[in-house]
Amino acid sequence: MRYGLYGGSFDPIHNGHVAAARAVRNARGLERVFLVPAAAPPHKDGGCIAPFSARVSMARLAVAPHRGLDVLDLEGRMPGPSYTLRTVQRMRLALPGDRPDLLVGADMLADLPNWYRAHELVDLVTIVAFSRPGVDPGPAQAAFERCFGSGRFSWVEIPAVEASSSGIRRRLAGDEPVTELLSGQVFTFIRRNRLYRG
Repeated sequence: MRYGLYGGSFDPIHNGHVAAARAVRNARGLERVFLVPAAAPPHKDGGCIAPFSARVSMARLAVAPHRGLDVLDLEGRMPGPSYTLRTVQRMRLALPGDRPDLLVGADMLADLPNWYRAHELVDLVTIVAFSRPGVDPGPAQAAFERCFGSGRFSWVEIPAVEASSSGIRRRLAGDEPVTELLSGQVFTFIRRNRLYRG
């Protein structure tokens, strides 16, 4: 099976995340894109705001209407920090065959050389980077290629969705409207569980 892995905090998942996953799946001809919420993201010193179980539930609600998108709670069952390399190694054991696509935003592409055992990770996957609104992909590409060489990743253009999880959390805390940034089911879940309140 040709598949992609899209990791992140998803705190909360928003329409931009879903649009990116759908665009990459279509552009790359993937059977599945698995969204993988991080249980203990190593780059977030304070951890996530919403509990892991809530972030998994929100992700499942967000992708439910979209064929070929699924959510894995794999990292919640793994000890220690949620390193992408460990997740990829587990997935390649479970689904041997083609190298999975690893979906990363242009901002993450520039930081990828700093990831845990990054060279091993890049050897196990095909990096698929997507541009985000307001982010010039040139410096990210240059930083990546300085470390790993050229020809080691693919670009996919995604629809421009002006959304960020941190911005949505601020809006929710201030009781500002966010319905255009989240699926209705995710918004209802957040309200019902009193998440991200000020």
